[in-house]
Amino acid sequence: MGRLLTRAQIQRLVAKHGREVIEHQHMQIERCCYQHGNVTTFEHSIRVACLAVWLADRAHLWYRVNLRSLIRAALLHDYFLYDWHDWDNGQHRWHGFTHGHAALMNALKDFDLNDIERNSIENHMFPMTPVPPAYIEGYLVTLSDKLSATAETFSFDRFNKPHLPSLEAHIKHRVAR
Repeated sequence: MGRLLTRAQIQRLVAKHGREVIEHQHMQIERCCYQHGNVTTFEHSIRVACLAVWLADRAHLWYRVNLRSLIRAALLHDYFLYDWHDWDNGQHRWHGFTHGHAALMNALKDFDLNDIERNSIENHMFPMTPVPPAYIEGYLVTLSDKLSATAETFSFDRFNKPHLPSLEAHIKHRVAR
């Protein structure tokens, strides 16, 4: 059995293969929105990507998994680009069922995605949505998302939410530059 990846090695892989996504200007929107507890959507996406790589490594799936697609799909799985906690006259009422498709539509506007990435993003909410992922990468993203969301939601840190910059302030700052 080969050596398992360290946390630092996993983080470097996510940074390397996810650079285009992480550095995209729309990922800044994810830094302004809480996802679960006191974790932003950006932090959650990074956690899901690292956990998905960790799971692939621990399950010895390297000959069956496209690492780049796994990381990109994990980073983009919640690329819906709004704060679902904000009141919007009920538009986000079905967020848990619809945000996979919203994330995919936004990701397609900003990135060239392959079939693995598209399918993994759109179907990561299985079984809340009826169609399961078609690829191992999608199952890894789905499982990583569920594990991360559960830990984030039930963490005692959820009661200590620092103030985030408003989305409007972020947009004004970008326009001013």
